Amino acid sequence: MPVCSNCSNPIDAQTKFCPYCDAAVEMTYAAARDASAVLVGVSHQISALMKRYKDAYVVAKVTDGFGGLIKGIGLVTAALLVLVGLLIAANGREATFALGVVGICFGIFVGLLFYLLGVLVSAQAQILKASLDSAVNSSPFLVNEHRAKIMSLPEL
Repeated sequence: MPVCSNCSNPIDAQTKFCPYCDAAVEMTYAAARDASAVLVGVSHQISALMKRYKDAYVVAKVTDGFGGLIKGIGLVTAALLVLVGLLIAANGREATFALGVVGICFGIFVGLLFYLLGVLVSAQAQILKASLDSAVNSSPFLVNEHRAKIMSLPEL
C-alpha cells in the first residue's frame, strides 16, 4: 500500500498531495513482512526494481503482440496471393492456369513463412515472460505482495 514519504500515513495511489501533511506525494510503499514474518521495508531501490520488472513485462507483452501481428500479416498475405492465383488460374488458358497454380503455391509458402516467423517471435516473448516470472519469484529483495503486483496477479 502506498504511504506518504513525509509522514508515513497510508495514501491513495492517485493522490498528488498527502491529506495528512499536505506534502507532495513521492510514491513509496509501506513496510511488509516476508514469509518468516521479518519486517521488510520498501525503499526507493525496491521501487526502482519493481519498475524495472514492470518495464520488462511491457517489453514481453509488446513482443508477443508483434508476433501476433506478423502471424496476421502472413495469413492475410497468403489469402490474397491464393485469391490472385485462383483468379489467374480460372482464366481458362493453359499458360495462365500454370501461372495461377504457381501463384497459389507461392501464397501458401509466403503465408507459412510469415506465420512461422510470428510463432518464433511470440515464443521469444513467452520465454521472456517465464524468465521474468522466475527472476521476480526468486528475488530476495521482494515479498509476495510486491511479486503479485509486478506480475499483475489478482490480490487475495
